[in-house]
Amino acid sequence: MSLPHPDFISTFKRSHGAKRHSIWLPYFAGATKTRGANYEFRYNGGTIVASLKSLDVIMLYGATGILDVGFLDDCATYNVVVLIHRRGVAAPTLIFTEKSHTGEDVLTAQITTREHQIRATYLARTLVKARLDSSLTTMTTAFRAKLDTARSITAVRLLEAEATKRHWCRFYSELSIEASRRNDAHAVNKALDAISVFMSGVILRWVLFHRLSAAHGFLHEPTRYASLVYDLMEPYRYIGEQAVMRVYKAGMSEKALVASSIEELKAMLDEEVYLTATHQLVLRKTLLHGVVLALRAYLLGEMARFVVPTEGPRRGGRKIALSYTLPGRDAPRLRKERKSK
Repeated sequence: MSLPHPDFISTFKRSHGAKRHSIWLPYFAGATKTRGANYEFRYNGGTIVASLKSLDVIMLYGATGILDVGFLDDCATYNVVVLIHRRGVAAPTLIFTEKSHTGEDVLTAQITTREHQIRATYLARTLVKARLDSSLTTMTTAFRAKLDTARSITAVRLLEAEATKRHWCRFYSELSIEASRRNDAHAVNKALDAISVFMSGVILRWVLFHRLSAAHGFLHEPTRYASLVYDLMEPYRYIGEQAVMRVYKAGMSEKALVASSIEELKAMLDEEVYLTATHQLVLRKTLLHGVVLALRAYLLGEMARFVVPTEGPRRGGRKIALSYTLPGRDAPRLRKERKSK
């Protein structure tokens, strides 16, 4: 099946090798059954004709449209998750059946891994390294060695706090302002908080869809909030920070800075970047889904390593074979090589 929508997102390979797709429908209008499992979806921007057999999740963005009960029954029959979200709402609405698409019990794997100190510390350490690799301060060889040998979550967090303190000093220095991340009243911090909420909403959708517990993190351990979401956001905080740095001007009001930062973030998420692990060109927003898929693959034993998808400069070397599929395209050099064979 070919979906003529630029924002469709492949999720992961099923056990028999077939792919299902996720589709975003901005400002959904309605769904009309054409034949069997086939539906025509109407949204602000056009229509999509797709079979529910080939979908794993339908994401409806914006508080519009009509959902027919018969359509929801068909989604349950074909095990399609319906996710409804709109700006300003912290948690999306999900409609799904009890069984998962693949049958694996990822929730139990998450909890048992969380209770395993060595594996949990490995996950926390990997997330922190990805966060610090994208920060404004470079890790020294000695500091990286300390992080690599940390054998508890507490030790990892202490090292993270030490490094991020230097990062924030550099961040505020770059903006020529006197502030700290603890100054809740500063407009820059309000913008950073707003961006955190925006990005957490995106990651939360994928965490819930892949049947993970949002409240059981590895780096952030308390279960009274969506700690796993903030775990998985760590490698990508630089995106929001760069958005704020790009739009900030001295004297901007809080309202103007928050609005401009969010718009810049949205534009950045739609930019194409080079994925170093797979040598692909992907939209930056794909990383926020990819990190959930990477964690899921590690927890289920499909991947021996937790490979955090990161953007970076194009470089040589062998690409990593992942157990899941990320949407994107080969970099031009790889396409040229493939054609020459």
